[in-house]
Amino acid sequence: MPRFAPARAAGSTAAVLAAVLLAVGLGAPAAADPSNESTNAKGFTVEPLPEGGWRVTLELEEPLPVRDAAPELAVDGQIVGAAKESPDGLTLTTETTDPAVADAGGVEVAWNGEVPGVAAAARRGAPWQFTPKPFHRKPVYTDPATPGRYAVERLDYHLGDTPTTLPGLSGLPVELRAAVYAPAKARGERPVVVFLHGRHSACYNPVTRQTNNTNWPCAEGFIPIDSYLGYTETARALASHGYVVVSVSANGINAKDASFTDDNGAAARGELVMKHLDLLAQWNGKRGHPLKDRLDLSDVGLMGHSRGGEGVVEAALMNAERRHPYGIRAVLPLAPVDFGRASLPDVPMAVLLPYCDGDVSNQQGQHFFDDTRYSLDDDVLRSSLMIMGPTTTSSTPSGRRATRSRPPATTGRRPPTRCAAPPARAG
Repeated sequence: MPRFAPARAAGSTAAVLAAVLLAVGLGAPAAADPSNESTNAKGFTVEPLPEGGWRVTLELEEPLPVRDAAPELAVDGQIVGAAKESPDGLTLTTETTDPAVADAGGVEVAWNGEVPGVAAAARRGAPWQFTPKPFHRKPVYTDPATPGRYAVERLDYHLGDTPTTLPGLSGLPVELRAAVYAPAKARGERPVVVFLHGRHSACYNPVTRQTNNTNWPCAEGFIPIDSYLGYTETARALASHGYVVVSVSANGINAKDASFTDDNGAAARGELVMKHLDLLAQWNGKRGHPLKDRLDLSDVGLMGHSRGGEGVVEAALMNAERRHPYGIRAVLPLAPVDFGRASLPDVPMAVLLPYCDGDVSNQQGQHFFDDTRYSLDDDVLRSSLMIMGPTTTSSTPSGRRATRSRPPATTGRRPPTRCAAPPARAG
């Protein structure tokens, strides 16, 4: 049986994300700057394949950091393909038909189409870019992030760590867990917003503070990292205006998508969102349930961060294939990845790109806007916005909000022409 945890909370000050969400847009942090992983390598092999081509294998001293970007392998400074991670995270492999790899002198990890050493040299030689001073205009609108008329009620649920399996995750089990923020005493069915977080470590040890992303459920001595609670301020702001916000946990996918999927977990994340919508639909019609007759599932918005951004696009596509689809009215990919290059017809979409994203630094989420705009003949609102300054924030294992790097302030000042180098990550 699901465990519900009702609680009352007054509407809080709203995050910038909530403001733009209500205005059909998003604004929030993205991800931290990568480090050079070549010092992590133990050795490499290149072996011919029976059907032709070569398999390149790189052995690591320790697993790669958990990132939303997907690792690649570079041979002698040239990227040869996306890397598949072993279940223990200590082996990376890719297959290629490039004959040059047969005489490889070195193999290293690359990210976002850039080889770390080559990219660093290019940045050092790049000229300083000038950004003109912005215009200062007084806003003429009411900030929609200002708390609304409703107090906020918490109706979280947790059905366990392994209650369902996902075909997109090779049939492996995942959790069904979410934080629910509802407008207290609001009459009638309310619009529903689903949040899906990005890719972070799934588990941590509360004593040693060590993280683990190779086991789900968490190994002995480890407990789940509650990344899905990182949107609490934004969710409360939206709920105070009458929305029911459901922030979904995806730790089971994060722990397995590197080794047990061919799409970096995109389909699995879409399936997870659809399972939560199905649960909500059941409870909306269940007598005596706290959510009975409170959800308008003909008016649904989806927001996903980073890999969650691609996940909510997949969910909208899966929904459209159903005989009785939910009414998904908006999709908001926030600092998204786009490994699969999907296009999304007939659904309004706002893509937000973070100026200081050091994880998915190639801003590949712009593809969602460009590919959809130019390949489909429909008539819905789409937008793509580059937000100055954002970088990664996350929920720490203690549940407190932490910022991995601090961009230059932009309010009332000239926007930064480049992002300051972030501090090294803590283990």
